[in-house]
Amino acid sequence: MGAGGFLGLNTLDAFQARGLPLKCGRRKRSNVLGLRQRGATLVEVDLDQPETIARAMQSCTTAIHLAGHYPRLSNTPEKTLETGLRQTRAVLDAAASADIQRLIYVSSTATVAPRANGLSTERDRFASCPNIGTYHSLKWEMEAAVDSETRFEVVTVCPGACLGGFDWKIGTSAVLWQLLRGEAPVYPDGIVSWVDARDVASALTALTTRPKVPRRLLLTAGSMRFHELLRLVAYRYGVDTLSAPLSPDEARSLADLEEAKSAVQGGRPRLSRELVDLISHGAAIDSGLSRDALGITYRPLAQTLAAFETWARSMGAHIPTRSEVPA
Repeated sequence: MGAGGFLGLNTLDAFQARGLPLKCGRRKRSNVLGLRQRGATLVEVDLDQPETIARAMQSCTTAIHLAGHYPRLSNTPEKTLETGLRQTRAVLDAAASADIQRLIYVSSTATVAPRANGLSTERDRFASCPNIGTYHSLKWEMEAAVDSETRFEVVTVCPGACLGGFDWKIGTSAVLWQLLRGEAPVYPDGIVSWVDARDVASALTALTTRPKVPRRLLLTAGSMRFHELLRLVAYRYGVDTLSAPLSPDEARSLADLEEAKSAVQGGRPRLSRELVDLISHGAAIDSGLSRDALGITYRPLAQTLAAFETWARSMGAHIPTRSEVPA
């Protein structure tokens, strides 16, 4: 489920590269051009119509759930949580009725609790729903629902900020696009953990083929201050518009104003509350378990940016002459 999205297309490529069969769930009105170009087997799924989920899972032993509810804005928390939990429970019930043996649920590092000292691991999860923001609450509640499932095996995967090709909705890469356009992005101070979308796809592929896997996995290539990551990106593209980060309080106030404006006028907010909360409360993460359990070798940032550039150029974007990312 969620095969036509950013991670879905990268996952399909990883499966096809290994000659593994994959049935791709798609929403009725979703863009399936990328799936059709790859010759994917498509099945229509609507998370608000549980019978379509169960029908899509028939004859499968493993399901990958990449279509968890993702709110555009953070200003309707009650509705967001209701939708996310209702759809998650529908997926779990459908998996049980279809006799799925293993469900791989893709969550978020928003559920990872930062440590006062040292790197966070799979054991570091907020003990209760964090009072941070709509996105964090949604991801925590959905992950808790999945984690309580006992009818079949569940594996929760928490990737960091995903970068690379096929980010059609311009999610994580929004700040990259701003830098490429010569704009000065507005962003908060804090920590970000990033990962190449192809490495997430490799992990998901491995999780479907190995007989024994961890119950929860964090996927990141590295963690650093968000300003430092943007500095490296700006240097690569020869951009000199990077400004200093806002304080968390300043960033939250601006994001709330921007989202209120977007709710009325439409369009993407200049700064989203989701991004502010993720970075302001970001955890530095140890991805050692994924390396040891799945044999994942994470690509360095330069390779990830190169993949993003190749895709962006194919979409007609002008990429400035780049320099090598400093070590």
